[in-house]
Amino acid sequence: MRTKVLARVIVWIVAAVFLGEIAPTVHAAPARQSLNFITNPAGMGNYTIAVAQGQLISKVTNLQVIVQPSQGPKVIPYLLESGDGQLGILSSNGTDWAYRGTGEYDKPYKFLRVLQSGNDNYFAIITKEKSGIKTIPDLKGKRVSYSVTSLLTQQVMETELLAYGLSATKDITPLKTEDNTASIRDLDLGRTDAAACGLGGSKMAELATKTRIVILPFDPAKIGFVQKQLAMFPAISPSNLSGVEPGHKVVSTPNLVISRADLSDDLAYTVVKALIENYNDLKMINPVLADWKPEVAVREVPVPYHPGAIKYYKEKGLWNPKMDQLQQRLLGK
Repeated sequence: MRTKVLARVIVWIVAAVFLGEIAPTVHAAPARQSLNFITNPAGMGNYTIAVAQGQLISKVTNLQVIVQPSQGPKVIPYLLESGDGQLGILSSNGTDWAYRGTGEYDKPYKFLRVLQSGNDNYFAIITKEKSGIKTIPDLKGKRVSYSVTSLLTQQVMETELLAYGLSATKDITPLKTEDNTASIRDLDLGRTDAAACGLGGSKMAELATKTRIVILPFDPAKIGFVQKQLAMFPAISPSNLSGVEPGHKVVSTPNLVISRADLSDDLAYTVVKALIENYNDLKMINPVLADWKPEVAVREVPVPYHPGAIKYYKEKGLWNPKMDQLQQRLLGK
């Protein structure tokens, strides 16, 4: 009896050793690294863009992107600085202000880096056809409304006027409103002669059903004057802006996906690659994302690009020597 039990024990031991040697080693799947993507409050345009981008990156890479709405553009650099986020979305002008510590920001955020440039935000001074105002110089002596909650709108108005030799304090009557919608409403109701505003939106579409909206053209040759203060570019109004006829000379500031400078090169490369190489999927989600074309991903904005992003753009032929020169100048090298 003892001999049989001993034999069985020996068999079990040998089997256990044998199976242990040939059984495959099971390794736990590597944990997905999380990146917090800071954006505007839920319901705003940039929030929608960030959600679509974050979901795509999470789908096609081993990264988990968590979109976190904030109080607005002004706090995005602060949240990145504090470590609450690694990615953000902000206009090129807002990023420039934050990088230099001017405009809405009381200190420079030199750690900011650009990953990708995307859709444009368009600005102009508008009026109604029956006003008889056709050009910016025609605004002399007129009432012009603007939003006090948008420093950018105010400065676009002031620099456009100055480019044509007009003063916002001496040559027009500036009327403050609480936001872009209120400026357009005042124009609709005849409380003002013109409105400085961001183009598009439901209120502008509503106004267009009542009257023909006139976009006061801004001469692209004068953009250098504006660019002394603002990160703006000459633009032509597109066909997808509510209430706005296409083909008008206006100014714009593109939105940017930005990051902290200490984001690893590999992570920056991975994020940019995912967004660029899956553009055809992104543009099907939202019409605005169709404007995040690979060919506009690299633009001459006044904030340095992340080296991980630059590596990808060079591989794809989207980076050029002029961008190298700009990068070195911005970094003081």
